[in-house]
Amino acid sequence: MRHRTKLSGIVLILLSLSLCHCSGVSKKGYLLIVGGGHRPVAALQKFVALCDNGPILVITAASAEPFEAGSRLVKEFRNSGATDVSWLHIETPDAANADSTLAQINRCRGIFFSGGVQQRLMQRLGGTRAESAIRTIYANGGIIGGTSAGAAVMSRIMITGNELVHKDSTDSFSTIQSGNIETQSGFGFVDQAIIDQHFVKRKRNNRLISCILEHPEWLGIGIDESTAILLHPDNHFVVYGIGTVLIYDARKAHALSIDGNGLLRGRGVRMHVLTEGETFTMN
Repeated sequence: MRHRTKLSGIVLILLSLSLCHCSGVSKKGYLLIVGGGHRPVAALQKFVALCDNGPILVITAASAEPFEAGSRLVKEFRNSGATDVSWLHIETPDAANADSTLAQINRCRGIFFSGGVQQRLMQRLGGTRAESAIRTIYANGGIIGGTSAGAAVMSRIMITGNELVHKDSTDSFSTIQSGNIETQSGFGFVDQAIIDQHFVKRKRNNRLISCILEHPEWLGIGIDESTAILLHPDNHFVVYGIGTVLIYDARKAHALSIDGNGLLRGRGVRMHVLTEGETFTMN
């Protein structure tokens, strides 16, 4: 009987693990990605709620004015119901590897990146103990957020904002052209899409279309100012705010090629335009 009891227990454990695997259960957390401008209040309130009122840390490593950026975001989170929120500026990889930095991150349930320059954020945090600690928070079901530059770093392929062909152009991103849009590695919390921000406000269609034509296996998600998406663990997101979210999908496009002038082309590229309250599943 004892052997049967042990075997029954093992079978139940294996069955449970199998069901979890098959149902796509994941400990991955949430992402709040803001396109810049004003942060939608409802989105920040949702961020606080998903933290279960746990500690929130604003990281201003991307900003050239960290005191202003940190203080402003702390105030916004407090106005949205947070009771334990602080900000931290990280200027070097050494600072990102410091025990004191790890102590501040490890106590948190939510991390939020300010705006600024996305390359600066990656240079200071990329590959450090701080990045690893932030990933652990996300893997354990916490929430990671960011605005503007803090949004751009969310995807694995990160748009830097620089042009490689038209470097001296006074009319930014005026072509859909091969090899023009500079990208670097981002944190990669979003592993199915390239994120762009300030999207409609700054007319950034051309650069995101260029990116997805050169990387057709990735969705392109352009988030406007004062607008955000909340990405859930099952890969669906909800739109918040007063602007729009555009999605370009070249995954089933055909005839993708480059013409004799270096211009990108393709057929069957899909586009979706979403506003507040709408949802989209990345699959």
